[in-house]
Formats: sequence, structure tokens, C-alpha cells
Amino acid sequence: MFSLFRCLFWLGLVFSQIAALEGRDATALVRQAALAAAQQATEAAGRKCASAPETCVALAARFSPGASRDTLNTGDRIPAWRLRTSNE
Repeated sequence: MFSLFRCLFWLGLVFSQIAALEGRDATALVRQAALAAAQQATEAAGRKCASAPETCVALAARFSPGASRDTLNTGDRIPAWRLRTSNE
């Protein structure tokens, strides 16, 4: 039983050292990759729009929301706490 605890201790020590060297978690690496990809996409879109601005304007007009597409009715907008009756 002692050897199990000793192994767990050393494994915990090793993994904590790896975490300290590599960063606290993988989300930092994912966040950096996502930011880099977004920046590259933004730069590529900027270059594309600079070369063909009329195409970009047409696409922006096509995908703009225009008129509101609100499908909520008045009952949907009432907060859930107001729907409770006094009998509950």
C-alpha cells in the first residue's frame, strides 16, 4: 500500500512539473491557435476585399440582417418568475 502512495506522489510531482513548464492547461494553447487563425482569416479577408471591393460590398449587403426577424411573442418575453401563480 505504501508503494502505491509513493508512486502517486512521484507521478503527481512529475505532472505538476510538466504543467509548470508547459503552461497551466491546454486552453491557453487552444486560445493562442484560435487567435492566430482568426488573425490570418481577417488579414486574408482584408486582402481579398482590397482587391475586389465591390464583391465585398455585395456580400455584406446580402448577409446583413436588414429588417428584424424577431419571432418572439409577448408570452415568450415574460420572465419565468412572473409565470408562476400564487398557488405554487
